Amino acid sequence: MLLSSRGRVAVLFLVATACSAGAGGSGGAGAGNDGGNGAGIGEGGSGAGVSEGGSGFQGGSPGTGGGSSDDCSEASKLIYIIGQGNQLYSFAPQTLTVSPIGVVSCPSGGATPFSMAVDRSGTAWVIFSDGHLFTVDVATAACAATSYQPNQQGLSTFGMGFVATTPGSDVEELFVADYFGSGIAALDTSTLTLGPLRDYDQLYTGAELTGTGDARLFGFFQGFPIIISEIDKSSGAILSQAPQPTINIGSGWAFAFWGGDFWLFTNPSGVGSQIDRYRPSDGTTTTVFTGIGDNIVGAGVSTCAPLVPPT
Repeated sequence: MLLSSRGRVAVLFLVATACSAGAGGSGGAGAGNDGGNGAGIGEGGSGAGVSEGGSGFQGGSPGTGGGSSDDCSEASKLIYIIGQGNQLYSFAPQTLTVSPIGVVSCPSGGATPFSMAVDRSGTAWVIFSDGHLFTVDVATAACAATSYQPNQQGLSTFGMGFVATTPGSDVEELFVADYFGSGIAALDTSTLTLGPLRDYDQLYTGAELTGTGDARLFGFFQGFPIIISEIDKSSGAILSQAPQPTINIGSGWAFAFWGGDFWLFTNPSGVGSQIDRYRPSDGTTTTVFTGIGDNIVGAGVSTCAPLVPPT
């Protein structure tokens, strides 16, 4: 997700409100300039920046159930990321490999990618900065326009993530999260109609979304500190929180679940994104890759992704 100047103003307002009320945990999302399109992949660095965060998740960490992967190709189990400059990449968490796929050439009229989700068939759903929605083939980066009408339910831009309808099901649904923090809604990918908003009961900031094959939905909420939370997809209620005090969003952020861990894509320097891994099983957050020469604004992973680390 691209951190816009309007979004920075909203977050700074939250900081002032929290300080004047004497409350903590709702502050700024870091600094950095919009842009940083860049190009190419740098050398990945690993093993830096470990912090203790605690799992923060009620009812067990993600990946304790079973997801269906019988109909899934190996490609559908990868994480896909997109940069502000329209470059699409795959990311293989097992080997920490980022691989360019191609430049996405959508008829966007100058708008840039804002957020992305990926379904089990290998189709990426990409919302652009003007609110228009496109589909992209993750194998070829070929783009197609959709008939989605922007500003449904008052949402102009949003974070996105697919989640299984029930644990182990091969049926998934697409959820979106309002960039300005009001709540989540389900987007019907057949009719391209956005359902009613399901209001948050706390953490009223922008969030990126990721879902799992065991039917759990999670958000990467901007603020100070950054918080990863499980969200009740039926109501929008926040079920649990795992603060990430070492994470700085910078110019853009994205989010995906894979193999029992959360993979956080941020651009704290404003000149290129990095990847951090949050591991709920031991509460650690570790920088595992640096030097992506692009501002990553979207990440998508289907419900085919493994729930536990592959053996």
